[in-house]
This record gives sequence, structure tokens and C-alpha cells, in this order.
Amino acid sequence: MTERRQRSGKDPIEGTGLLPLFPLRLVLFPGQVLPLHIFEPRYRLMINRCIEEHQPFGVVLMREDTPDWREYRGEVALPHDVGTTAHIRQVERLPDGRMNVVTLGLHRFRVRKLRFDQPFLQAEVESFPLVEPSKAQAAEAATHVRRLLRGYIEALSKITDAEIDLDEIPDDPRVLAYLTASVLQVSWDEKQALLATPDLTSLLQAERRLLHHERMLFKFMEATKDRLEDLTLGATGYLFLN
Repeated sequence: MTERRQRSGKDPIEGTGLLPLFPLRLVLFPGQVLPLHIFEPRYRLMINRCIEEHQPFGVVLMREDTPDWREYRGEVALPHDVGTTAHIRQVERLPDGRMNVVTLGLHRFRVRKLRFDQPFLQAEVESFPLVEPSKAQAAEAATHVRRLLRGYIEALSKITDAEIDLDEIPDDPRVLAYLTASVLQVSWDEKQALLATPDLTSLLQAERRLLHHERMLFKFMEATKDRLEDLTLGATGYLFLN
């Protein structure tokens, strides 16, 4: 059975609040859709509570996993302290209690204090809105990123030999910044650094540098692809052993 969740008028983080956390090996950005398959009992409990109370949960990038957060004694690395609220938009309940959910990232937050009194991790969090400059400054920074992003998508499509369908690139600098951050094919640590950037100008500048770097890498990969195949593959398509 599939349930569609309507947007609640209740904003989860107005200043500070308590938020259940879902540590994952990924970074969620505001405006990004995140589908999840929920199978662990502790996260079934967490998601069901969020559904009943019309509340989101927080997605944070984890450094290491631990079977049960209540067993934390300082032996494992805790998740990063900047994350994004995930709002449940669709739920598909499976016969054995598992769920498929579709969520939407909306608000950045910063963890103030972790709590270990539930089967799942919780945190006292505070809102962490993106500081925005003047419209003129934001528009200038966004112009460069928009142009680079278009070229980056074209190059990525070519290097992966896959058609990447990206809707019209947004004009709004903030929306553009988060879209770029989610599209960039960089490490999770680099994405986390983008998520934790406090202001829009710095975020767009960091993305401009990353887009330049990644575009140069794509050009190198494309230029050396045939040469590398000649060096490593024989006539039969097998690797030559040294």
C-alpha cells in the first residue's frame, strides 16, 4: 500500500528542536529527493513515529556505523554535525513491515547535542540557514556556476556514455547552489564541506572551483581513453601481464 504525505504546516526547526537522526553514507541537500528502503527495526520505529507525528528526520553523513547507538561509549566516530531535514512525501508499506519512502530535503541544521536514549540516534539541533549576500553579488556568482554546470553535465554525459536528463537550470542562486552540490560527482567529504558552508557566496565560489577541476579531469580522461586502452589491452581484449 502506498501513502502520499501532504506537506505539514508545522516547521520542524524554528530555532532549536529535537530531531531523530538517520546517519547514512551520503549527503542530502535542501531540495534534493531521497528514496530510502527502511528495513532495520530501529529505523522502522523511527519512520513510523515521524509519520504519526508529521515530523521529519535528519540525514547526517556518518563516519562509522555502529549496530546500536545506545552502546556508544566513545569508541566510534560520531556523524558529522551539519545535516538536512528529510520530509516524508510518500510511503509504500511492505507486508513484512519494511517500507519504501520518498523524502525531500528541506532545511539545514547543526547538531548541538546527541542523545542516545532511543534505539535510534537523536539530537538537539538548531537551524542553520544559508547566509545570503546582496542580490547583485549572488547573481554574479551564480552566472559563472550556471555556465560551468551546463558544460559539466554535457561532459559527464559524454564520459559516462549516458544521457543525463537535467531540467532547466534554475535562475535562483540558492536553488542553483544546492542543485550543483547534489549533481557534482565528488567525494562525500567534499559534499559535506559544501553542505556545511555558511554563506551562499562562499558556496558558489567553492562549486566554481570544483566544477573547473572536475571539467579538467573529464577532458584528461576523454583525451587519454584510447591511449590507455592501447597500452593495457591486447588484440583479444585481455590485459597483458608484465
